[in-house]
Amino acid sequence: MPTQSHPYPVHNLDSISLCPTRFFPLSHIHDFSPNTSSLSNETAFDEAGEQSINYERRLKRMISNRESARRSRMRKKKQIEELQYQVDQLHATNRQLSEKLIQLLEGNQLILQENAQLKERVSSLQILLADLITPLRNVGDVTTTNTNGNRLRAEDSRTP
Repeated sequence: MPTQSHPYPVHNLDSISLCPTRFFPLSHIHDFSPNTSSLSNETAFDEAGEQSINYERRLKRMISNRESARRSRMRKKKQIEELQYQVDQLHATNRQLSEKLIQLLEGNQLILQENAQLKERVSSLQILLADLITPLRNVGDVTTTNTNGNRLRAEDSRTP
């Protein structure tokens, strides 16, 4: 196909149907015969010129629409790439937080076990202390008589 020059940039001429009948429809060919009046020639030329202008407008609009669609696809692609990047970042953050949560739960479990062991030890020490204090209380109980002849009970000052 020979290269044609257009007043508007055409990215792909193969995809645009250039039909010469759009410029000069076959129905008006008889208008160019030498037997017709100049008025019919002017009318045909005006119609052909108008059709040419309409074709150029359609071509310009089509090119503009294609460019707009291309820009729209590029924006959408960029937006999808940005969203995919955010998804990847959120997955990484989620994985890190999950690992940290597991570590904290394991640490909490160890602390709870240690706390239970300490409570058992405190309980056994309280029992041992109670067993040791009971005989001392019995030894510490002393009855004395005061000067009035009343019996007083003296207790050890170490009792709680």
